[in-house]
Amino acid sequence: QVRNVTRLLTRQTLNSATRTDLERRLKALTILQSQMSSAQTDKTNASRYHSIKFFERKKVIRKLTQLEKKIEKDGKDGLEDELTELLVSLNYTTYYPDEYKYISLFPADPTKTTSETKERQAFIQKRIARAMENGKLPRDPREVNAEDRKAIRKGNKLLLRSVSQAHGKASTDQSGSESGDSAAEGDDADEFFE
Repeated sequence: QVRNVTRLLTRQTLNSATRTDLERRLKALTILQSQMSSAQTDKTNASRYHSIKFFERKKVIRKLTQLEKKIEKDGKDGLEDELTELLVSLNYTTYYPDEYKYISLFPADPTKTTSETKERQAFIQKRIARAMENGKLPRDPREVNAEDRKAIRKGNKLLLRSVSQAHGKASTDQSGSESGDSAAEGDDADEFFE
């Protein structure tokens, strides 16, 4: 339909009302087309990385269980940071945005991981930790049922979009990514979990 509308717009004999109507229709069609393509990307990535996320979630849950047993046995002496880190990792695997390629917590070959990838992962984990502190994500996602998880994911679409800075979509140069990180620290940029 976009092609038909653009071909009609090339005609010289159109009156202004028809031309304006066609331009509006073209704009609406292009917006619809971009939404459909992003939805398709989300669906593709969700199915592609589902098993990786599942196994990583199982690993993190296993480590959490071991740490909780250790805390019960020995007390919380210095283990709270590790517990918080594991809870952030669990939220990372649960609420990672589907519109981007998944960055594994446990890569098969850690030596092949680039510094840029590590920076992106650290940025996303920092955003998730802050959302957990603000109460926009659950502290322990094991206690959330599937329906609530879907609602949280749907409600946090805007926050997930702000992660695009970490994926280099907003700015490509080094200085732009630094300013993006400082802007992300403000409340205005924290649209991800609102």
